[in-house]
Amino acid sequence: MASKAPQVNDLIVCPICFEVYREPKSLPNCLHTFCKSCIKSYSVTAVNKNSNFNNTFECPVCRACYHDVDDCDSWVDSLPNNHLIVSLIDQGKMEKKELYCDSCIRLEKSQPAVSWCPECCDYLCENCVKCHKTYRFTMEHTVCNIEEREKTDKLKVDLFCKQHESRRLEVYCFDHEEPCCLMCATVSHRKCDKVSSLEDCSQSLGADVTRMLGKLEELQKTCVSEIERVADDKKSLKDESAEMEKRVKTIMEEIIKALKDKQKSFLENLKKTEESESIRLQGMLDEFLTVQKTTEDNINILKNSDEFPKVALFLELKQMEKRVSEIHTHTNKLAKLYHTSVLDGRIDDTVKTFHSSFNTFGEIKIREKRPLIDYLSTKLVLERSLVVEGSSCLTDVDVLDDDIIVTTCRIAKTLYLLDMTGKVLSSFTLKGNPWGIAAIQNKTFCVALRSPGLAIIFKVKDFSITVWKELNTSSNSWGICTEKQRIILSTEKQGGAGQLFRFYDLEGNSCGEREVIVGRSNNGAINTAPGEPLLFTYHHGHSLFSLDLNVAGSATKLHEGGNMKYPIGVTRDPNGNIYVACYDSHNVLQFNKSGNFIREIIHTDPVVRCPYGIRVKRLGDDIKLILTTGGKVLVYRFGD
Repeated sequence: MASKAPQVNDLIVCPICFEVYREPKSLPNCLHTFCKSCIKSYSVTAVNKNSNFNNTFECPVCRACYHDVDDCDSWVDSLPNNHLIVSLIDQGKMEKKELYCDSCIRLEKSQPAVSWCPECCDYLCENCVKCHKTYRFTMEHTVCNIEEREKTDKLKVDLFCKQHESRRLEVYCFDHEEPCCLMCATVSHRKCDKVSSLEDCSQSLGADVTRMLGKLEELQKTCVSEIERVADDKKSLKDESAEMEKRVKTIMEEIIKALKDKQKSFLENLKKTEESESIRLQGMLDEFLTVQKTTEDNINILKNSDEFPKVALFLELKQMEKRVSEIHTHTNKLAKLYHTSVLDGRIDDTVKTFHSSFNTFGEIKIREKRPLIDYLSTKLVLERSLVVEGSSCLTDVDVLDDDIIVTTCRIAKTLYLLDMTGKVLSSFTLKGNPWGIAAIQNKTFCVALRSPGLAIIFKVKDFSITVWKELNTSSNSWGICTEKQRIILSTEKQGGAGQLFRFYDLEGNSCGEREVIVGRSNNGAINTAPGEPLLFTYHHGHSLFSLDLNVAGSATKLHEGGNMKYPIGVTRDPNGNIYVACYDSHNVLQFNKSGNFIREIIHTDPVVRCPYGIRVKRLGDDIKLILTTGGKVLVYRFGD
């Protein structure tokens, strides 16, 4: 490990390697900062050491404990960048340093520079200045002092060819959008349509400066507006948090001492939620402040354009055009992605009335300030139809990280990862016929297979699919879902009667099973949610069942026959309402949380033929209904 350099500011030194930070990353709770590579190496070692303790590791500085770190690389990559540290490092780099003669450096000597030659782009010492004025090729060069160099240096333009370092840039190729020397122009750009000398290009910069200045000033206004919006939301968050804390404490004074433990838990959760959301808002502020700073620097250059050499200014403008377009796109994306959130706190009625059976003091969460969806009356609108090339019979479907669609084809025996436009990001050939899919966490998901009976847990990293673990069920697998900290798998039961549900933890270890005597041993799909019963379809019996996993007994039939023919897919929306995809009746049925039939939410739609898989989950910014039919994935939105 390198020794700590005493001349470097402690604020920009990593506490692990004692070097200036490289890609500084902050831990989410304690906010201590480390180099990305340092904390990644440390976490891998610590997690391997603590593999028997839920994959935990402790902060190297304060020993704050972090749990369930399964994939250290992905977890560290997702940590927020410390933009303050990056700014401090950049500021240190911008501080003026002693300059040395370039000619002497080439002779492996070191002499302080006193002058600058704009023609050669070289710093020169006193002796080299004298030589410079006597050489035939440089005697007519105008040498200036170093202070005048700082004006050109702001543009950071290299006036010499990258391919031929001894030759100056003399022409600009508009076809390739790059400057070059005469040799490059003769060899590489002789067939280009538009090639002009830099001197000619630099003679009329006024209109370009004005146009670029207008774009930058518009970008600056956008930054100011967005910064004000984020700052106001951050203040409102703090005010709402303070108001909620006051209400909680007021109620707490009216009830007995036994409730103090519940109060403490609630307030800690409140503070943690506020800090977590504040970090998100601060991240957005930092992004816009960075864009604003870059914009202001470019504006200053353009406002003082008369002070700079015209050739250098022209080249800087060309580079600036590309940067401004990229920054503008990035800023618009940030503004579009940003959402105003409010602190949503709920105090249980049981706490107010001092009922002995209450479980929690309340609930704290961050919700987006957007209209609530009335799932039971809102119409579905087909937003897009995604054709998956190479597939003809897509079975189940699910969503990873709100933006990656995972689906499988029974005929091609292939697993696909799609983006929200339907582009195939990756595919994987399976050993058997795929049926059910269940997203787990951290870009991990499980697929149930038939012939052979198997369930496979996959991990995704950089859109690459890898097998993490195989669950050998010894019989055909059908539906699959996740519930709290376990995987539930429906498999065929020996004898061909009833259902057999197998339970696994998130590591793939078997942790029990449950038999239910309902129909034959093959069902369609299964679904559950925290605190809710397990749902499963029995497609040969045209039925939908509910099963309470916490209570002994048989399953309850919720619906049978009628407009439900050969039901396969089943899912729930965020409010607990139930949706069933029916293969033979070519429709989707909607039930309320209690299992009462509401409506055919999709019917007589020529696009929907023989639907299999169905999910109601967040995809992008909104909750969508996602359905597989034939070789397509259909994406619906709730709303007219």
